[in-house]
Amino acid sequence: MDMPAIHRRRLIAPLLAGRKIADWDSSPCSSQGCNLALRLTPLRGDAVEAQAQAMLATLAPGGIAMLVSLDALRPAVLRRLAPQHAHYVQRAVAGSVMFEGDFAQAQIAVLRDMPVPRDIAHIYLFAENALPPLETGLLERPAGKAGARQAAAEAPKPTRKPASGEESRIAGLAHRLLAQEQRLLLAQSGRAQPKPGPLPANQAAQWFDPPAKMFDWPLADQTTAAATTDPYHVRVDDPVIHAARQGQAFLDRFRLLAAQPDIEGALASLIARKNLLAACGTQPDISIVIPVYGQIAYTLNCLDSLLAHRSRYSAEIILVDDASPDGSGALLAHIPHIRTLIQHKNAGFIKSCAVGAAAANGTWLVMLNNDTRVVDGWLDALIGSFARFPQAGLVGSKMHYPDGSLQEAGGIIWRNASAWNYGRNDDPNRPHYAYARQVDYVSGCSIALRRETWNTMAGFDPLYAPAYCEDADLCLRISESGKQVWFQPQSRIVHYEGKTSGTDLSTNIKSYQVLNTKKLFLRWRARLAAHRRPGEFPYAEKSRRINMRMLVIDATTPTPDQDAGSLQTVLGLQSCLALGYGTTFMPQDNFLFQPGYTTDLQADGIECTYAPYDTASDSYLRTYGHLFDVIMIYRLTVLERTLAHIRLRAPQAAVLFHVADLHFLRMQRQAAINADPSLAEQAEALRVRELAAVNASDCTITHSVAEASLLAEMAPGAPVVTWPLMTKCHGTHKGFADRRDVLFLGGYRHPPNVDAVHYFAAEILPKLRRAEPKLRFIVGGANPTDQVAALAGPHIEVTGQIADLQTLMDRARVFVCPLRVGAGVKGKIFTALAYGIPVVTTPVGIEGSGLLPDEHVLLADDAKSFAKQTLRLYRDPILWQRLSNAGLAVVRRDYSPESGAGFLAAAIDAAWKHKLGVEAACALR
Repeated sequence: MDMPAIHRRRLIAPLLAGRKIADWDSSPCSSQGCNLALRLTPLRGDAVEAQAQAMLATLAPGGIAMLVSLDALRPAVLRRLAPQHAHYVQRAVAGSVMFEGDFAQAQIAVLRDMPVPRDIAHIYLFAENALPPLETGLLERPAGKAGARQAAAEAPKPTRKPASGEESRIAGLAHRLLAQEQRLLLAQSGRAQPKPGPLPANQAAQWFDPPAKMFDWPLADQTTAAATTDPYHVRVDDPVIHAARQGQAFLDRFRLLAAQPDIEGALASLIARKNLLAACGTQPDISIVIPVYGQIAYTLNCLDSLLAHRSRYSAEIILVDDASPDGSGALLAHIPHIRTLIQHKNAGFIKSCAVGAAAANGTWLVMLNNDTRVVDGWLDALIGSFARFPQAGLVGSKMHYPDGSLQEAGGIIWRNASAWNYGRNDDPNRPHYAYARQVDYVSGCSIALRRETWNTMAGFDPLYAPAYCEDADLCLRISESGKQVWFQPQSRIVHYEGKTSGTDLSTNIKSYQVLNTKKLFLRWRARLAAHRRPGEFPYAEKSRRINMRMLVIDATTPTPDQDAGSLQTVLGLQSCLALGYGTTFMPQDNFLFQPGYTTDLQADGIECTYAPYDTASDSYLRTYGHLFDVIMIYRLTVLERTLAHIRLRAPQAAVLFHVADLHFLRMQRQAAINADPSLAEQAEALRVRELAAVNASDCTITHSVAEASLLAEMAPGAPVVTWPLMTKCHGTHKGFADRRDVLFLGGYRHPPNVDAVHYFAAEILPKLRRAEPKLRFIVGGANPTDQVAALAGPHIEVTGQIADLQTLMDRARVFVCPLRVGAGVKGKIFTALAYGIPVVTTPVGIEGSGLLPDEHVLLADDAKSFAKQTLRLYRDPILWQRLSNAGLAVVRRDYSPESGAGFLAAAIDAAWKHKLGVEAACALR
C-alpha cells in the first residue's frame, strides 16, 4: 500500500474499519482514497501456522495483513509465520472489548510487505480455544436487550455476511474493538466527550471527572505523631491548613469577627511588625495592589500574612480604599511600609485596581483581594512562573476555603461565557488540581502579570464596571495577544469568599455577574464557539490546549540532586513539555508524595500520581491509559513490570524504552575484572532480558552511540535512537589559582562508583600526594556506603549529599572519573564539564559519549597514567583553562536541555513507524 507518513493519532482502527479513508495525515493514500475491505478468517488449533502460511501465499503482492491471537500464543509462533517481515504490536482485547480477564494475553502481529492486494487489509483472528460468548466492554455496559440493540446499532457493519456462526462471533468481536477504539480516540484527542450511550450520563462524566472526595487524615506537622511514622500522611496542600489556622488565630486574638472587635489592638500589632517584603529603599520587584471596600477585619488578616511573608523578591504593598463605609482607609494609613490610597467617592473594584496599578513601581503587578490570606511560598511560586513559562502573560494562584477545601484550580469558560472554578469544593490535594497548566482564566483575587503587560492591555476593561468578568476578559485578551495564561498551584491563598460583595447573584454588586457574563459572551462568542457547553467533559476543558499526552514511568519520583539518572528523567520530562505534550509522571511502585521533588515537577506543569489517589500502576492505567499517545519507560525492571499492563490498558500508545545504559554490559565487565563466572552467568541472563525488552518496545533510547551500535547488531529489527546526555551549563566562578582539591561525584548505591572511589584512594591518591602533599580528595554525592564513609580522613573528605553543587565544584581543580566498570554515558563527567572543571577519566568514563581525548578530557587507562595525567592538569594553568573552555563549549553546543526535544521527537517518530509497520515504506519516500 502506498501509504504516506501516518499521523500518530491515526492508529490501526480506521485502517480496519472497512471504510473509504482519504485523510491519512491530511493527505490521500491514492487519488481514489483507500477502499479497505475487512476479511475475517478464524484459524484454530495446532494447524494455525500452516493455515496462515497457506492463506498468505495465495494473496496478491502489496498491502497489509494482520494476525490476531485471542489467547496466549507465543510471539515465537507468530514470528515463524513471517520470519522476514513480522512486526509485533501487543494490543488490548480484554478490558476494551470483553470483560477484563477473558483475553489477558491477546496479541496482534502486523505483517508488513506481505502479498496482499494493495487496497485490502486482511485480518486473521485465531484462538487455540473456543471463543466465549461476547460480553459488553469497559465503556459499553448497557443494560438489558435495549442496551444490546443500541450497542449493535452503533457498531460498524461487516463488509460481508459471515459464513458461519463462529465467524460471525469473531466478526462481532472485531467490530466491537473498532467501535470502542474510535470512541477512545475521540476522547483522547479532546474533541468529543464519551457518548452517554455506553454509560449513564452521570457515570460517563465521572469516568474522567470522579466525584468530589475528601481524604481525611492527620495534618502533617511536627506535632503529629502519624506524620513522623507514616510519610503518606503528608499532603500537597498541608501548608494551606497551617495558614488558615494562623488566620483564624489572628481573627480570634483581636475578636475581629465579634460584635466589638479590637481593631486598635490589631492595628498596633501590625504597626509593630517588620515588613519582610519591604524593598529597603530600593525600587521594588513587585507591586501588590489590594482594593479595599470595608471588611477591615479581613484586610487586617490579609496584611498580617503579607508582612510575615518571606520571598526572594521585594514588594511594595498598595492599599486602595474605595470610600469604605467603615473608615478602613484612615485606619489602615497608620501602618508603616504600606501605601494607602483613598478614593473619597466609591468607584468600584475595576477603578480601584486601575488607581493602584497607576501608582505602582514594581516590574510585576500582583492583584490581591483583601479577603485573602497568603500561604508560605505564594509569591515566589507566582512570580517564579514567568521564568518557568517564558510565554506566560498572566499567572494565577490556587484558591482554598478556610477549611482547606478547594475553591478554584484554574477556571473554565464555557461556550456561553459562563465559568467554572475547576475543582470547587473538592479535595485540593488530588493530582488533577496540583500541577501547573495553561487555563482559560484565573480568578482575579490573586493574579500576577508584568506591569508593562497591564499597561499594554489597559488593565481591566471598564466595560465590566463596577466588577465581575473583568478577570476572564483580561485573560482572554492576553491569550489573544499570543501570551499564555497559567494556573500555578504552588502559589496558594486562603480566600474568605464573598466578604465584600456577597454571594447572592440577585442583589448588590454581585448582580453584575449575570449582566457582565452576557457582555463577555457578546465580545468573545466567536472564540468561545470552540468550547464545550456548560458541564461537558471538564477533564478535557481544563487543559483544552493539550492535543497530545505522554506518560513517563520511572521506578520512583526522581531526585535530581541525588543521582544523575534522576536528573536525566527530569530533563526528559521537560523535553516532553517542550514538544507540547500534556505530560504525566507515574512511579512504578512507590506512590509516595515527596515534598520538594513531586512539587517541583508539578510547578513545571507535570501531572504527578501519588497516594492515596493513585496507588498502583495497573489501576492508574485502567482508568487513564487510553488517554496517552506515547508512554516512555525508564529502566529495565520498570518496563518488565508495566509493559503488559500498558499493552492491555493503553494499546493505542507508542512505547519508548529509555534504557539509559545496558546493565548487562557493566555486569560483564565487572565479572571479567573479578574473574567471577557466577556474575558472568547473571550478566548473560540480564542480556537476554534487556534484548527482550528492546524487541518488545516500539523504540529504545540510549545515551551512548557505542551502545546504540551494539544494539543494532544484537537486535537488528528494533529501532534505537541515541539521545545524548543533557546537562545545564552552569559555568565556573573561580579560576585555576583559587582551586585546590581533586573531586569525584556520584551516587553510592551504584556499585561502579564505590569501586571507583576505592580504586582511586588505594592506587592513585598515594602517587598524587607524594608529588603534591597538600592535595585532597573529595568524595561527593548521596548515600555513601559504610565502606565509602570509612575512607574519610585528613586527606579524604566524604561529603554526603550536596545541597549547593556550585560551591563544591568551585573548590575542585580537577575532576577525576576512575571508573573501571560501567556502561552508558556517565552523567558525572558532563556535570563536571558544565561547571568548567577539566576531567581526567578512564576509557570507560567517556565510552559512547562523543567526547574526545586531549580535546575535551584527558584519558588514562591504569593507575600510573591516571596519576600522571591528573598531576599534569593539576599543575598546568594553560592546559587547565583550555580544557575548561572546551568542556563548557561542548556542553553548550551538544548537550544542552534545549536539544532534548529534538532527540525525543526523533524517538517518537521512529516508534510510530515501527508500531505501524511502515519503516520500509517511509524509508523509500
